[in-house]
Amino acid sequence: MTDRLLLLRALAEAVARSGPGPDAGVCPPAVERLCRAAAALLGASGAALTCAPAGPARYTACATDDVAARLAEVEELVGDGPASRAARHGRSVGTVLGPGAPGRPAELPPDVPEVPPVFAVLAGGVVDPADAVTVRAWPVRVDGRPVAALTVHGPARLATAEVLADGQVLADALGPALVGPAVAGASARARRHRAVGMLVAQTGLTPDDAAALLRARAWAEDVPVADLEDAVLARRATFADGGTGGPLTA
Repeated sequence: MTDRLLLLRALAEAVARSGPGPDAGVCPPAVERLCRAAAALLGASGAALTCAPAGPARYTACATDDVAARLAEVEELVGDGPASRAARHGRSVGTVLGPGAPGRPAELPPDVPEVPPVFAVLAGGVVDPADAVTVRAWPVRVDGRPVAALTVHGPARLATAEVLADGQVLADALGPALVGPAVAGASARARRHRAVGMLVAQTGLTPDDAAALLRARAWAEDVPVADLEDAVLARRATFADGGTGGPLTA
């Protein structure tokens, strides 16, 4: 599909169909419905929407499945990846994980930046090791300025020229929906700032280093960063001993 109006109409129809089914009590949140619809139209298995992906205040507004959430966690841990690079360079960025990964897709223009090798290595542990999985991100633009990134994962066909073009149209269509989540996300950012502040007090690290330590421990313990932040604020997790105070408990 290459016609912009037809693609946006298909997105609207897919979102409308994603309301509550006969056994469901409520609709998924609007942003999640948009992410799911965009992923389906692109032939992807799942998607995540990351706000301010290239900055220290980045946060994941939506992840449609566990793989998408874990890939977003990997990028946050590394501090670099397809979402941050898509926002930074203003165009789609992706890679292929798993067996037979071809490296740089031949159809990509030479100025499209590749993902950092460390992201590819860690992300390879998130997907099924028996399958080749494409991870691709597009900048979500509002008034021409990247404010977020749409990242999808799925089969190798996500690297075709048609999908690259369609993905940008769909990513930009998500921009207006971010006004509400950006306000809602303020509480998530405030929670992170408080947790990082407690780490600074416990460890004497700079805020940036404390945030990196938080992400690293979350990855090491295989828990979402948000859960570890809550544990730090509730004093169920401490970094006074360098962050080795045992696994996170409920």
